[in-house]
Amino acid sequence: MKTDMRKLTGFLVFLVSCSFSSHTIAQALDAHVHGVATLQVAVDAKVLSLSFSSPLDNLLSFEHKPRNQAEVKQVQNMINAFYKTNLFVPSKAAQCKLQTVNLESVVIKKKPNAPKPQHEETAGHADLDAELVYTCNNVKDLRDLQVNLFKTFPNLHQLKVEIVSAHGQSATQLTPTNTQAVW
Repeated sequence: MKTDMRKLTGFLVFLVSCSFSSHTIAQALDAHVHGVATLQVAVDAKVLSLSFSSPLDNLLSFEHKPRNQAEVKQVQNMINAFYKTNLFVPSKAAQCKLQTVNLESVVIKKKPNAPKPQHEETAGHADLDAELVYTCNNVKDLRDLQVNLFKTFPNLHQLKVEIVSAHGQSATQLTPTNTQAVW
């Protein structure tokens, strides 16, 4: 009887695990892990699109709306880094120019009528989602991306990169000692 009950319990656990939706599985794969961020790179026609997502702890060392002037300054420095520095440097020969930057996070003041950030602050955890778009004069020469995030944000230890281009799809992991994605 105990063996039959264990088999039944095991079977029920199996059924429940199989009933998870793909959305639930995708959410589990996109877990909020300190020290780790993701970057999706897409090359289409003359456009290089980057989609970056990271726990705020990697970028600010806190994950809540700024509570004092020091935290407000940290948020502004983070924003400035995405707009004014070379966090992402495409192949020089491709002659790419940054066109737009869109940053979404609970720590960034929203413009009126702006959509809510994808990742709201939950249980003390919050993210930054960034979209950067470049236009490239010689997209055929676009073969790599130098990532300088690790120097600017020392709490970041690993960047999971997925790349889609005319050369196909690939994935790589960057670290403070390996900072170039090549395709």
